[in-house]
Amino acid sequence: MNRLPRVLFINHSVRDGGPGRSLYYLLKYIDKNKIDSQVLIPKHDVFTDLLKKEGLDGNIIIERKFPENIKRRRLTKHKLFSTNHEENHPSKIVKFLGVLFNLIDLITLVITSPFSSHITKADVIYCNGTQAKIVGTFIGLLNRRPVIWHVRNIQQTKILWTTINLLSMLPVVKRIICVSNAAADQFRYSKNKITVVHNGIDLDDYNPKRISGVLRNEYDIPNDAVIVGSTGRIVPRKGYEYFVKAASIVCKNLRGISRKVKFVVIGDTPHFFLNNHLESIKRLVKEQELEEFFIFTGYKQDIRPYLKDFDIFVIPSNYPDPFPRTVIEASSFALPVVGFRIGGMVESVAHDETGMLCDPGNEKQMSESILRLIQSNSLRESMGVAGRVRANKLFSAKDISKRVEENILEVIQQNR
Repeated sequence: MNRLPRVLFINHSVRDGGPGRSLYYLLKYIDKNKIDSQVLIPKHDVFTDLLKKEGLDGNIIIERKFPENIKRRRLTKHKLFSTNHEENHPSKIVKFLGVLFNLIDLITLVITSPFSSHITKADVIYCNGTQAKIVGTFIGLLNRRPVIWHVRNIQQTKILWTTINLLSMLPVVKRIICVSNAAADQFRYSKNKITVVHNGIDLDDYNPKRISGVLRNEYDIPNDAVIVGSTGRIVPRKGYEYFVKAASIVCKNLRGISRKVKFVVIGDTPHFFLNNHLESIKRLVKEQELEEFFIFTGYKQDIRPYLKDFDIFVIPSNYPDPFPRTVIEASSFALPVVGFRIGGMVESVAHDETGMLCDPGNEKQMSESILRLIQSNSLRESMGVAGRVRANKLFSAKDISKRVEENILEVIQQNR
């Protein structure tokens, strides 16, 4: 009896971010009678908890030489998972040595890969994330295994853009699955390998009728207050300063009006970032005298009970976010979405139907869109309903997983 084709999924995202959540859905819905899946990750965390919940943890491979980020801290007395950035300011030499040791680990992982049965028995190597793409490609080269990239980001630095484009030309990279046309546009020399498959969402997981809200009770927010919220990593490229500035304009326009409003930010700055951007955003809120209007909850492993209490969802990213998962999560909760017209946002939001798109970096337009939604309950409701319908039609996790599965099987068949 022939064995099932084996796919080694390499994934560096261990928290419940976009890449990890997307891979979780793929592993959940992939046909177990067609593909034998194994997952190589840096450590146990939220991602493995999700897999365990679905009984998918039998084929997890923990590889310590594969850090979740090249800037993972080393040579420090502080705990790796500490979120107290104010106490932790490693010197430049410590930072440099940390990156160097992580690079040595990654090189060692590649060099020793021919001695790993997990790799030598794989029929294809599936790379989820930038670091995974680079490492997985060299592993594929050394072990003569076909490689599939799932591209969920748009490179923002010239060196990474050049590296990814050059590596994409290698014959070992057989297929490049991009989450949006915006993500596909970054490839100059490998257009023939590209297919676009948007991120998927499980509408049952994100069904507002099945989730009870906790935000209003936890933070004593009145029922008649409109909650304008955002979720995600609090890092510079996510543009939270635009959210704060737009909120300032909104509050000035609402001054003297009885309508209440609260702005809620759910998330933190990951521990491997050298500067705590969340603290910078909190300082900006204080400078703008908005402390009474803002709530920072910190990181939440399950954001759904908080999304349930949102009235409006804002994604303030002012860089070409390839296809933000938070948008389709918000749409699944029947929330109108406000964001900038850049990157994959134009593919995830239908302007004036499921939300409002503003000119990039224009916090005045963003504030005007938020104000329109605050002042019109019917507009919020109609856009929210349209968003959930669109998410169900275009971004079903089951349908998306089927398309990815077809690409994987096609690559395996072509290389037999």
